[in-house]
Amino acid sequence: MTSRERVRAAIAHQKPDRTPAAFEAVDSVVEKLMVHYQFTDYSQLLDKFKIDVVPVSPKYIGPKCKEYVNEKGQKVTTSYWGYETTIHKTAIDEYGMTSYFPLNDVTTIEEVDAFPFPDPDWFDYSVIKEECDKYPDKAIIVGHEGPFQIVTFLIDMDRFFVMMIEEPEVAQRILDRMVAFELEYYERIFKAGEGRIDILRPHDDYGTQISLLFSVDMWRDFFKENTKKLTALAHKYNAFYQQHSCGAVRPIIPELIECNVDVLEPIQKVAGLEPESLQEEFGGKITFHGGIDTQGILPYGTPQEVAEETRRFIKTLNRDGGYILMASQAFEGDVPIENIEALYEVERQIPR
Repeated sequence: MTSRERVRAAIAHQKPDRTPAAFEAVDSVVEKLMVHYQFTDYSQLLDKFKIDVVPVSPKYIGPKCKEYVNEKGQKVTTSYWGYETTIHKTAIDEYGMTSYFPLNDVTTIEEVDAFPFPDPDWFDYSVIKEECDKYPDKAIIVGHEGPFQIVTFLIDMDRFFVMMIEEPEVAQRILDRMVAFELEYYERIFKAGEGRIDILRPHDDYGTQISLLFSVDMWRDFFKENTKKLTALAHKYNAFYQQHSCGAVRPIIPELIECNVDVLEPIQKVAGLEPESLQEEFGGKITFHGGIDTQGILPYGTPQEVAEETRRFIKTLNRDGGYILMASQAFEGDVPIENIEALYEVERQIPR
């Protein structure tokens, strides 16, 4: 099987020749791995770890986004959505934190409509086919922050939660405007890909480490219909829909299945997302992606412990497909190289 065939078979709950795998890491980890292996091309890293899924995206060509250095000497960037991010350096890496929320003061639908949402014309989609052609045998994935995730950059999260209760029509308008942009943006990507896009993956974190951020009823009210629109778009172009959501999201898994979501990731190590119980209740209904814990075992465990946990996830969730191997998040700088190797070196071949 090619990587593309392997991934599509696994998501369709058909038996692939081996468990497919994906790879994500922060830039500093990618750079460290490239230097460690003396690789000169990213494709060598994909081959090293037998990675089946590759992301592509259009090129931004819209209005220039402002960048400056603040009074503390920190770099501040403005996204094409209008929010600002301040870069904070730690002993391990650099991380961005939203420092300006442009929709914090809106109170009416009219104010929402007056806000300059991005224009799908701000992107060059011709590069999509070029990127796909670099990886003819790989499964191609597209996607970025979804409607709720962008909201947390445009408006303080606490403020938005209050808005969902006190001004629900304004909150819904913000989400609907964002989804309207994304539907057009993603459709142009699908058309540019000429049938090569396999997975649409918006990122929306609906959970904390212990629970959902809001009730299931509120998820239904604010997110269900837009999720259906996005899954329908993916399926229109013979692609799968992969929902990213960190946190304890088990209560909405039945809702995601009802919305025709095909894949759920990243399966953090939180109550309710144990692989055994997920397989028992949802096996065959949705594919799971990830699960190897980036908060505990990957940074602090031994290679043997990482390998054992990886085998557990493959054995439990890979039943006639239904599982894509990866960490529960992108690899951060505190994960040793030998533990990344241990994850990907586990035997993935599936007995016939």
